[in-house]
Amino acid sequence: MSSRVRVTALVLILSILLTGCGAPEPTVTPVPPSATPIAAAPTQTPLPPTDTAPPPTDTPVPPTATLAPPTATTTPSPTQAPEPAEPAPTWTPIASSTYDGVRVTHVFSAGYLITVGDKRILIDALYLGHPEGILKPVVYAQPPFDGVDLILATHEHGDHFSPELVGRYMRENPHTLFVSTGSAVDQLIAQDSGLRDRAIAIELGKGEREQIDVEGIDLEAIYLSHGVPGLLNLGFIITVDGTKLFHTGDLSPDAVHVSYLQNYGLPEEQIDVAFVPYFLLTTEEYHAHVSEGIQPRYVIPMHYAYQDPPLGIEDDFPNAFVFSDTMESWVLP
Repeated sequence: MSSRVRVTALVLILSILLTGCGAPEPTVTPVPPSATPIAAAPTQTPLPPTDTAPPPTDTPVPPTATLAPPTATTTPSPTQAPEPAEPAPTWTPIASSTYDGVRVTHVFSAGYLITVGDKRILIDALYLGHPEGILKPVVYAQPPFDGVDLILATHEHGDHFSPELVGRYMRENPHTLFVSTGSAVDQLIAQDSGLRDRAIAIELGKGEREQIDVEGIDLEAIYLSHGVPGLLNLGFIITVDGTKLFHTGDLSPDAVHVSYLQNYGLPEEQIDVAFVPYFLLTTEEYHAHVSEGIQPRYVIPMHYAYQDPPLGIEDDFPNAFVFSDTMESWVLP
């Protein structure tokens, strides 16, 4: 058999075999390359499970957390407010710490706080025997009794001066100075020798006077008899920023006559405020001590219990101011 015949026979046989086996035609079109699995299509990606979702809505960040300032810079809530300073403030209205002008705050009896500008003078106010609670703001140096520059005591009697209370205040306020009689200064140093350098003693005889400058406060002391033999009572003329105040201490009108006051030149001093024993204003025979011997612009009666203030003083002295309560303040017009 020739070569051509053999090839033709083999092709014929192969064709018959393939048709009998049912094999697909070699021309079947395959899946196009772009027909990737459906699961891979982006639009068919399932949503993430809920355990990977944002935090649940029952624990959101408060909307105000991004709007309001941090609580650390806001006013504390009532439950966060600091406890009030001890002792609790149970006293009646008290002067402010900062103000302009001349202010007088009545502590008790003959005791006052005098404030002129940035100067504070406490006179005859630190003593034992006040009704309970009155001295709390003074002893604890609460405003306006903080930072007193000068403590004055006209004499050593126990209703004007206590070495224990003066010493306590001065230890807590190391710039405060004390001026009084030699006897009062000796009592202060006896209970605390460390205060010696801040205590100034003044000794005067009848008709004498002494003038000193204390931290910008012009202080003049004059001898004013208490009427008690051997006891020195000082009258203090205090001048600060052009304002002049005069505290007589326990002046005895029977021992100190009108002419005696005039001989000191008090009418010429042009005193703005005079603190005098109340009976000089309630007893007619003593009126001249004030109206002729001192001639102040304003007068304040002292040495009475605030529960029982003297009445009718303004009728004879329209320039008088009568305190009716402890810790009450008056501003010089």
